[in-house]
Amino acid sequence: MTSPTPFDNEIERNRQRAARGSVNATNDLAMALRDRHRLTGDPADLLEGIARLRTAIGYTRNHPVKYTLRVSLSALLLDHFQHFGDVCALHEALAGCDKALPLLAGENRLTAAMVRVDALVLLAERTRDPEYAAEAVESASRLPRTPGVQLVLGKALRMRYELTYDRGALVDAAEVLEEGVRATAVDDPNYLLVLNQLGNVLQCSAEDTGDESVRETAIRHLRAAVARTPSASQALLHRKVDLAAALRVRGRQTGDVAALREGVVLLREVLAATRAGTRPWGNRCENYLIAVLELVERTGDIELLDQAVEVGRSAHGQGSDDATIPLLLGLLHHQRFLRTRLRRDLAQAITAFTEVVRTIPYGERNHVAALGNQGRVWFSEYGFSGDPEALRRAVTALGSAVRASAPGTVGRGQTQINYGDALYAQYELSLDPGVLTSAGHAFREAVEIEALPPMARIRAARAWARTKAETGQWREARDAYACAVGLLPLVVPRRLARVDQQRALAELNGLAADAAASALWADAPETAVRLLELGRGVLGGQVLQSRSDLSRLHAVAPELAERLDDAFDRLIPSGHLMGAAADERHDLDVRLSHLLDEVRALPGFADFLAPPGLAELLASAAAGPVVLINVSRYRSDALIVQPSGITPVQLPDVTPDSVADQAAALGAALAASTRPGAGETDAQTTVTGILGWLWDFVAEPVLKRLGHTTTPSDSWPRVWWSPVGQLALLPIHAAGHYPDSATVLDRVVSSYTPTLRALRHAKARRTRADGDLVVVAIGDAPGAKTLRSVEREATHIAALTSATRLDGAQATVDAVRAALPSHGSAHFACHGVSDPDDPSASHLLLHDGPLSVLDLSALDLSGVRLAVLSACETSLGAHWIPDESLHLVSAFQLAGYPQVVGTLWQVNDLVARQVAVDLHEGIAAGEDAAMALHHAVRRCRERFHKSPTLWAAHLHSGR
Repeated sequence: MTSPTPFDNEIERNRQRAARGSVNATNDLAMALRDRHRLTGDPADLLEGIARLRTAIGYTRNHPVKYTLRVSLSALLLDHFQHFGDVCALHEALAGCDKALPLLAGENRLTAAMVRVDALVLLAERTRDPEYAAEAVESASRLPRTPGVQLVLGKALRMRYELTYDRGALVDAAEVLEEGVRATAVDDPNYLLVLNQLGNVLQCSAEDTGDESVRETAIRHLRAAVARTPSASQALLHRKVDLAAALRVRGRQTGDVAALREGVVLLREVLAATRAGTRPWGNRCENYLIAVLELVERTGDIELLDQAVEVGRSAHGQGSDDATIPLLLGLLHHQRFLRTRLRRDLAQAITAFTEVVRTIPYGERNHVAALGNQGRVWFSEYGFSGDPEALRRAVTALGSAVRASAPGTVGRGQTQINYGDALYAQYELSLDPGVLTSAGHAFREAVEIEALPPMARIRAARAWARTKAETGQWREARDAYACAVGLLPLVVPRRLARVDQQRALAELNGLAADAAASALWADAPETAVRLLELGRGVLGGQVLQSRSDLSRLHAVAPELAERLDDAFDRLIPSGHLMGAAADERHDLDVRLSHLLDEVRALPGFADFLAPPGLAELLASAAAGPVVLINVSRYRSDALIVQPSGITPVQLPDVTPDSVADQAAALGAALAASTRPGAGETDAQTTVTGILGWLWDFVAEPVLKRLGHTTTPSDSWPRVWWSPVGQLALLPIHAAGHYPDSATVLDRVVSSYTPTLRALRHAKARRTRADGDLVVVAIGDAPGAKTLRSVEREATHIAALTSATRLDGAQATVDAVRAALPSHGSAHFACHGVSDPDDPSASHLLLHDGPLSVLDLSALDLSGVRLAVLSACETSLGAHWIPDESLHLVSAFQLAGYPQVVGTLWQVNDLVARQVAVDLHEGIAAGEDAAMALHHAVRRCRERFHKSPTLWAAHLHSGR
């Protein structure tokens, strides 16, 4: 039994009047049946309305009312086309309007003209003939600007853009529809139609230009249209599809996985509410498959991919044309091949794209897309089999797709990147410099298309730089790499969930190192330092920027400063958000960008919150040299930064592979060291060898250049280490040959800093003079191994100074967070857990749960001095994103602690207590934290000189 609708009574009333011979009632009945069809999706109403109008037109052959009936029939035929896809219905609708228009006047004539424009727009969309779109625009432009006319004119202008890429048409469409929204009452039936269409046009404009503020406005309009549409209306399904499309583009442009997931959820709802086998179902399947592809590219969700393949197979032949579903199936199979390496998926993708290319005329949208994807799958075939013929086919197809693509468009840019990749592979086979030059040109053109997603532009810039480095054009390579590094902030906007930011930066691992190496080959060490600063610690840099002193701005523009403060406070690192909360965060990030532009337009504020200049970076090394150790496939160097300048020290024996080998050996040895017996002894021998390697090839050349060649007799010099890439996973501070004195520990006091900016920020922090200490001790955290030395450690340390203790059940997350701001120093004796898959989830295990890196990044503590993390792996970052220094030590620094003591790996409970107590005794005796830790570790080394895993993990970070 069907549910009642608002149109039932009207339909019944007009049905009775029509039975008594009323032609007007027949017309009203047909239109009411159309309205009910739009609400319920039942084609029976639509077919009945069309049949009744045809009959009425036959009865009124010589009566003027037949022209009104013809227009009504044309209106219903447009819905018939939308439901069944029969293009003959469009031609009949257009012909009916053409016949009726000359004989109508007033409102009837205006209605006929609007129906005619709608028919032309649908014909343009179906046939891809721009002449229909041009005629639609011309016809609508002659009509009075009522809300209904503004709606059809906006649709016509948008269609002209889609077929001609005339950006002026898109601008005009937005203006017309914005005027329509303003002129239409919210309760007017046309309001949601105009609002939704405006959202679609703005989304199209944002996709064309890359303007984020326009995209966020579009999503806001589309979400409002969805929220205000009755749940029983078929229009709600259309509007959900439109909103899902906008969310998909947001996800593609920004990397927001939550937006992609929300779009897939919306489209699942739409498919579940759509009758299978109908044309709307086919169209909605297309949208669903596109959304799934975008999401799977980010997440690799094979189960979702498998489900989508089945949906695509069931939708074959049900789409808006004969090519789209096969094209999407090809993409799904190719994506599955990339994830599973199953040859049959690659073969199915090749077959699908070859068939579409064969059947669709050259130059049409789907033909160009199929050509480009055919080239991609042939390139995958080459990568899988090494067949040169597959590479030749890839280059041919991709070159054809580039030539058939409109210049400056997103599609052209992405195809150029794929074409460049294939050309570079061809160069590697042939060593033809002309091919390499062509690859570089392809990548460079893609970089210059600003509407491309930032990640795509960075990939293109990085590949362009590689083509220059290949031929030793180091200045050009440096400039291309600088372009890529400069785009990094756009890849990780603040609005993104931290896990999405991490995923994006992991894909770009090593970019800063290669950029710096290119600058060094170009004899520009200053540029190398700046590129390392911009390309590493990007997420930490965002936090540091938001913690910057705004007092100068407060003095000049207090209201603007308050708005900026508020935006920073609300954009602290977060997890995934969806729906209106996500919209608000995206909109706020866009507004923050505009606020910064507004501030930088003020006199004297042009460089407001910009990355520090070279002079400021050099000043960071006033207390001692900072050594940036850069490891790249091009070359490796230590860059000694001092106030007087930058001194490069080449490290010829250090390569990415050799560092990775040492990191892997250290990981294996640390795992073996926990098992008593011969394995533990061998592990200590391995670690000793790694420390020797670090000394020979990394630390000793640097210390020799600095003149630190013997053990100091009085004051100890300090050195800050800032290693790049996986070298950050190794204990440079403990490098040396033991038991000889040729060791870092016997030459200098070592500290670490993720970047020069972080050290500069730490040195600028004001600290309180009091010695207040909070000691957090959890020896028996639920579900974790008991730490038996924690109680003695906490008692001994608390006795050295004025201390507040939070022990066991007292040490809850809320209690600790409340205690930190009111104590100058903090000591944690508890479990530390490093999460290799999500480093922002690494945490200290408190009584009632974790205190994570992400939680700590949201804190902004003032006046604090020192945090001691007497726990495991608190300075261990993730192997796949080492340049971001995402670990507990850096999180405490970002929270405000200018000095933090932590560990690189799991530490023995008893030894950790000895080092911690020794450290605090040194501090109580007046030593600086770095010096106190240095002496504590040296004393521990004397006790366990044959077991470096017990003492080499402890390190100091900060000023």
